[in-house]
Amino acid sequence: MKKRYQIEQQRAVQQFRRLATENNPVIQMVLPLAEIVSLLQQGVGNLLREAGLALMQTVMEEEVRHLAGERHQQHEARRAHRWGTEKGYCVVDGQKVPIRRTRLRNSENGEQRLGSYELFQRSGPMQLGVWDKMMRGLSTRNYGAVVKEFHNAYGIEKSAVSENFVEASREKVKELMGAAAG
Repeated sequence: MKKRYQIEQQRAVQQFRRLATENNPVIQMVLPLAEIVSLLQQGVGNLLREAGLALMQTVMEEEVRHLAGERHQQHEARRAHRWGTEKGYCVVDGQKVPIRRTRLRNSENGEQRLGSYELFQRSGPMQLGVWDKMMRGLSTRNYGAVVKEFHNAYGIEKSAVSENFVEASREKVKELMGAAAG
């Protein structure tokens, strides 16, 4: 039986996908050239990761705007209202990276989940990255030093790597068993 929070996550993701397909809002990002040049000095990969993080923040803000309306404006059809912000994380390039997200409350005064945030937290790419690196002979003892590409990334401790490797191994075994049975 699925747990309640998993069902709430799935509903939030479905609602976000519906917003994306039915309304198809346009998202525009502005990156100052000076900031781009500064990030490029550290490499193109760094620019792409930071731009991706900014894009994630913009997507979440658009979803909040859709659910709660414009800030400080009355919106008759709103389904939620803003309730501050909190620290969270998203998975970028196989690493947990801190991000701030807006909290929302629905009409029953319960927490309104953001589907975009739920999607950004999915750790599938992180598990695949751990699997690939471990299969190439990298030990959990040296893993953190190899993958820290974001200056503020976390979740790279030996225990987290081991947990991700176990989960990735479980998925690979299921794939192999499915292929052998078919």
